[in-house]
Amino acid sequence: MVKSIVSIVKGDNAKQMVEEALNHLGGVKALIKEGSTVVIKPNGGHEGTPESSVCTSPAVVKAVIEVIRQANPKKIILAEAAAIGCDTMKCLEVSGIKNAAEEAGIDEIIDIKSDTDLVRKRIQNPGSKIKNVKLPRFLIEADHIINVPIFKTHVSMVFTCALKNIKGVVQDTVHGLMHMTNLAAAMMDLWSVIRADLSIADLIRPMEGFGPHTTGTPVDFGCIVASKDPVALDATVCRMIGLAIDDVDYFTAAREKGIGLIDESDIEIRGNTIKEVYKKLYLPYLDGFGAWPEYNFHIENACSSCQGLLAYSMAKLKLLDEYDKNKGIDIVLGRKRDILENIKYGKDLLLIGDCTKTLKKKIEAAGKTCVHVNGCPPGEPHPYWAITDRIDMPDQRTPEQIRIRHEAENDILIERLKAQKSK
Repeated sequence: MVKSIVSIVKGDNAKQMVEEALNHLGGVKALIKEGSTVVIKPNGGHEGTPESSVCTSPAVVKAVIEVIRQANPKKIILAEAAAIGCDTMKCLEVSGIKNAAEEAGIDEIIDIKSDTDLVRKRIQNPGSKIKNVKLPRFLIEADHIINVPIFKTHVSMVFTCALKNIKGVVQDTVHGLMHMTNLAAAMMDLWSVIRADLSIADLIRPMEGFGPHTTGTPVDFGCIVASKDPVALDATVCRMIGLAIDDVDYFTAAREKGIGLIDESDIEIRGNTIKEVYKKLYLPYLDGFGAWPEYNFHIENACSSCQGLLAYSMAKLKLLDEYDKNKGIDIVLGRKRDILENIKYGKDLLLIGDCTKTLKKKIEAAGKTCVHVNGCPPGEPHPYWAITDRIDMPDQRTPEQIRIRHEAENDILIERLKAQKSK
């Protein structure tokens, strides 16, 4: 069997690291055809500053464009579809990706969510309930797709890197459907109809802790990881950060779909070794919502944004000594057609996110009450405050009152997180 090649480069200069990583794979001119159209797909799905590690580093995006330009392509496009409820161009602006791409001379930036020239692609032997997807014509017709993710912890899938970043090529309708089925299998179904030629992963400052949004913690790691095989890349990254392959659903789904290589014996590492760069990262989501058995969760059909906020809120309850005070409550995320059976009402029932507004109306029509949190997704402190205060969110607090309380809680939280990690 031909092995998949994964290059690991440790350093402090993004462009040099990207260039060296591609040299280990044969060099950019061997990877990218002269006169071709190249689409670069970063992770720019949420609003997060460059310092937050919510999105791919602008320095890495700029480096990739500049290095790819050495192969003399005809056109380089940067394309992204932000998460449900997020504005793609705003995310690219806040993250610094848009500015970095323009500085590097990008030819075009496309918001996939607003593209209307779509092509239906049928999925052969789907592993999920997704039978077909509509994809942008420009993406299908591109000569090369370059996948440029950042590594982050992720509440739905333990982590996000090369494999999960492909979700950013679909529009909101498909994005939402993927969360209503087996997400790992749905991602492999998507990979079966739209493949990136090359993945270049940003592990310069990856995110550990309560990701994938602003509640995660950036870590100085100093690596670029690249491969033509996204499965081998993600498996290698797991070994670099001390995450067992068997703890991640991606790899089971990839193996069943016949996409990529996973086993260490089937992967050739070039550049730095795993041992040279190894650093254990803090990954709190291995047990999923089973980590909080004293609470009743109803999270079917919920997106990763709301799941992430809720998981962070649960961890915050533990760290701020509020967990035991609120045991036994029912918490609902995602679209629900009918009133759930065997649930409490009143202040012991929390509905989180705009998706639950219809359920709230049905509950009220039945003469019952609940606590509701508005937003798609809600603001970061609101699910936590709804649990502790048992009132609808957002409430009547002024912006200054919100800031003072939020900052005070976060100061304590950061100190306790540091103490927990050092144990």
